[in-house]
Amino acid sequence: MDNSLAIGLATQKLLQQRMDVTANNLANVDTTGFKVESVIARQLEERPASTVERPNDVSFAESWQLQRDMRTGPLERTGNPLDVAIAGEGFFSIGGVGEDTLYTRDGSFNIDENGRLVSRTGLPVLGQTANGDGAYVEGAGGEIIIDEALGPVTITQAGAIMQGNNEIARLDIVAFDTPAALEKRGGNLLAATDEQPREPVNLRVEQGQLEGSNVQAVLELTRMIDISRTYQSVAKMISEQNNMREQAISKLARLR
Repeated sequence: MDNSLAIGLATQKLLQQRMDVTANNLANVDTTGFKVESVIARQLEERPASTVERPNDVSFAESWQLQRDMRTGPLERTGNPLDVAIAGEGFFSIGGVGEDTLYTRDGSFNIDENGRLVSRTGLPVLGQTANGDGAYVEGAGGEIIIDEALGPVTITQAGAIMQGNNEIARLDIVAFDTPAALEKRGGNLLAATDEQPREPVNLRVEQGQLEGSNVQAVLELTRMIDISRTYQSVAKMISEQNNMREQAISKLARLR
């Protein structure tokens, strides 16, 4: 394949991926806790087998991975005591269906008919339940059960769940050194890959608030327009290269 054509096609592929990611950002501008994403590109250098066959190295742009901007989105007050937001790093731990623990920044919680604290999608929110002395059994994390008859729920900035003066449970909130590596699982949920979770630094939980998306709609719309224009320019370049090639072949055919 001609070098200019290969570079053009690789660039179009990268631009299409960027367009898809940008469109997804815009679609999630109102999604609780959503983090804006972008495509990181790297240069692949094709080295010649010999300088006779191909005297110059050729650089191709190829998408590498998604980058996730983990800056905290705007905190929006709801007044619902079961709505919680994380200010800073960290994820709520959610019990997945038939798989390992999932993670989310969406703290829109409810209490189901079984008294379990559950996520927006009905999955159990994970944490540790205190014993009668208010202490926790190390490693005994699981579903959080709340008896609403015992009074209103208060959630502290450290993630402790209180009813009256009694600490009944603690939210399992974790952080990752490379949060961009978490894989999407749908429903605003993420799954860990090889990295192990750790305790977040300077954890601050805000009750009665939800974290808004950190997508800036105007910026994403501008980016979408720029991507579209660049894609059209590359397509025009490829078309012109093809026309020049066809004309050259036609002239050579007439000379024979």
